[in-house]
Amino acid sequence: MGESETIATAARLGLATIDRLPANVRRCGYDRTQLTPGILHLGVGAFHRCHQAEYTDDALEAAFGPWGIVGVNLRAPDLSPTLGVQQNLYCRELRNHRNVERRLIGALVETISVVPEDGDPQRLVLTTALGIASSPTIGAITLTVTEKGYCHIPATGELDLDHPDISHDIANPEKPVSAPGFVLRALAIRLAAGQSLPALISCDNVPDNGSTLRRSVLGLAEKIDPALHERLEREACFVNTTVDRIVPATRPEDISAFAAATGVEDLGLVVGEPFRMWVLEDRFGGPLPAWDRAGAMFVRDVAPYEILKMRVVNGIQSNLCQLGVLSGIDFMADVMAEDVFSDFALRTISREVVPHLPAVPGIDVSAYVAETISRLKNPALKHRTSQISTDGSQKIRQRLLEPLRAALKADTPRDGLLIGIAGWMKYASGVDSAGTALEVLDPFAERTKTIAAASGGDAARLVGGMLSIEPIFGTDLAQNGFVKDRLADLVADLGRRPSREVVRDFLASEAA
Repeated sequence: MGESETIATAARLGLATIDRLPANVRRCGYDRTQLTPGILHLGVGAFHRCHQAEYTDDALEAAFGPWGIVGVNLRAPDLSPTLGVQQNLYCRELRNHRNVERRLIGALVETISVVPEDGDPQRLVLTTALGIASSPTIGAITLTVTEKGYCHIPATGELDLDHPDISHDIANPEKPVSAPGFVLRALAIRLAAGQSLPALISCDNVPDNGSTLRRSVLGLAEKIDPALHERLEREACFVNTTVDRIVPATRPEDISAFAAATGVEDLGLVVGEPFRMWVLEDRFGGPLPAWDRAGAMFVRDVAPYEILKMRVVNGIQSNLCQLGVLSGIDFMADVMAEDVFSDFALRTISREVVPHLPAVPGIDVSAYVAETISRLKNPALKHRTSQISTDGSQKIRQRLLEPLRAALKADTPRDGLLIGIAGWMKYASGVDSAGTALEVLDPFAERTKTIAAASGGDAARLVGGMLSIEPIFGTDLAQNGFVKDRLADLVADLGRRPSREVVRDFLASEAA
């Protein structure tokens, strides 16, 4: 029987078909019929469903409480045809080489899609979502809206007042389209009703994510209502966190394989790795789910954990993903399967990044690096290099530029980091070393491709143009002659030959 026939005969996941799942698919360890909403989550993507929602499921098993999740999407995709028709049930599948472990997640109790469109239906749905967000039963508003969802300037972390969504929300605060605008409106409604405020918890890979959310929300409030701004500055609690689990985008092949193995079709399926980490700042005075009993860490200062994770796990990904794209390699595990790239990753992290990391309580950094390399080599995770490369302008500061600045300040090795940065510049130009056009999915794509076209093939001009983008690079690197010259050499080299050859020669020169 073919894959399409398997799906055609499989029952769709839902309340009526749970019993059709094989016994080896773990069920919820609590009575889901007694679950009531307590969390509103913005951005119900694969990562949230495989990370925070699973932690919440574990917390409900350890200490049941009113912590059901209401998921809201302010942008596509519309959740109705996937999770909505499945009564918001879905399975998460963990893969490690040949080992597969499946589990039904029940913490998501409602999903609402506020996909922008003209007409009353969109406004009615937005009203419903804001009504739930402003309910006193919601004790936490959490977010995974990706880096660009904060409408901030990556180089500074401040709200981008020129962002079209922010301009809209300043003019129409009661009908927000941005995540900061939605949060601000929900908080305003609650304060006007005399209600307490929820914990505001960012779960995105953004530097100082809670503080970034705070700057975006308060910056918007200052433009809309200065009195509201002053009150939120005193009373609102924005929690910094660090999150970690590799969760590739679910592919049609994943859904087909799940249906073939279980006899149940799950269009909400998410696939991830066994490893997970969640570190939260312990500063909110109100109740939260028992995430600590599910393995999450509540600490006084999240910063060391954030720096470790972003510069090691995400640093390797960002240092190599564009090099993989330029080499025509589709998946990160296949990049890491090549010794030249895995050796480059280990060498760069060990010599150029680790020496400048802060002490991280409870973490053996050497073991963490080794575990990271092993995780990224997991062939069962089909994490596309193009997916990791998406929105690279929003990620490069914390993953590569800050480690570079630390190495420059200490006058320690930094060429491996510069190769990764040159790889981003070459990718962002929209053409690989063979002259083949690349799809660049990035808020700055139009600008970077224009810079590349204007450079006329001159690598020094291209690098100078890229470094002049202050929202990404700031101003310091454009004034550093060594950085500019070295990047120009590397970009030129990546334009002449495959990236694996550039990396191989770099490793050989280091060994000499």
